[in-house]
Amino acid sequence: MTEMDSRPTGTTIGAARRRLPTGAERCYVRFAVIGDRTGRRLLAPRSGGWPQVLGGVMAAVHDVSWCDASTAGATAYDVRRVQLRVAVAHRPHVVAMDAVLGDLGRRDWDLSEIRSHLTHCAWVLTRRGAVLLTTSVGRRARWHRSRAEQLDAVYEELAQRFGTIHLDHASSAAGLADQFAAALTGRGLELPRAPFPR
Repeated sequence: MTEMDSRPTGTTIGAARRRLPTGAERCYVRFAVIGDRTGRRLLAPRSGGWPQVLGGVMAAVHDVSWCDASTAGATAYDVRRVQLRVAVAHRPHVVAMDAVLGDLGRRDWDLSEIRSHLTHCAWVLTRRGAVLLTTSVGRRARWHRSRAEQLDAVYEELAQRFGTIHLDHASSAAGLADQFAAALTGRGLELPRAPFPR
């Protein structure tokens, strides 16, 4: 097994927990967001996208420390060289790594380089116990459908290799947040389900 080999871990959320007088359990969850925020605006221009909606869902029942290192137009290189450091410093329990749409229109498109950057990010974050959330590029990349499909395949590889939670894109940010809330509940972080603000 090489240094970058990993197996899906089914990692549970390792957040500190406290019991309330009501008997409910409240966790301190550190949540980081990395990637290209442009694509999230296409799906939900006023909400800040699915990571922000999911953060709101978490904050309704847990104490959440929020770190958004994402930037508009970020490439996989930007995510690895700049955003990853910010996220790791936050010591996150959950990380939303949204599609790197900034790479899709580049003339020097290099899927192997993108795969290398995203694999490194997944390896670093999951080795530190973070649960990584990714989504398919889907309809957000109408002009580069072939490249979007290749990028989606990379995210699917990461899910198999590192145990990340990878979902197809829903029709709304709230729909994605609801699916992620269900998946995170399965990882030991109890979260409410829809309906919540769209």
